[in-house]
Amino acid sequence: MNTILVSSLPIIFMLHDFEEIIMMKPWMKKNEEYICWRFPKLGPRLVSHLKNTSTEGFALCVAMLFFMLGAVTLTSLWQASYMLWMGIFMVFSIHIVVHIIQWIAFRRYIPAIISSLLCIPYCIYGIKQIVNMFTLSNILIYSLITSVIVFAFLFIEHRYVARWIK
Repeated sequence: MNTILVSSLPIIFMLHDFEEIIMMKPWMKKNEEYICWRFPKLGPRLVSHLKNTSTEGFALCVAMLFFMLGAVTLTSLWQASYMLWMGIFMVFSIHIVVHIIQWIAFRRYIPAIISSLLCIPYCIYGIKQIVNMFTLSNILIYSLITSVIVFAFLFIEHRYVARWIK
């Protein structure tokens, strides 16, 4: 596996999440009414959640993910075993695609779209490397396992951790 590709994931992740951390509150203030109007069922719940999450709380959630990602990356490099890292990379790539879909649906700037668009070449390169190195069944299994772990982690973070800091 390409060492630069593997070791750069935590850096790419943080650059992407910096945009979300920095821009979320100003963006929310500017777009709160539009979100509720554009998405009448989901919008009010989303606005309520984001308004009740402090920038510091959100940054703490990102930091926890960063440490998890960093530990997996370092372990993968040290052990020369990339299955779990590959799963995390695939989840990150899907996350980038989700932001692009959100941007298309929202029809305006969303926090994370600039960095998401900039991440596309990195994700395409990484997916090409992964497809050449792993079987399709391993890619699907590890991506699914990692997705479940990350979604559970995010649920706990957004439900509890992000609200610790106000």
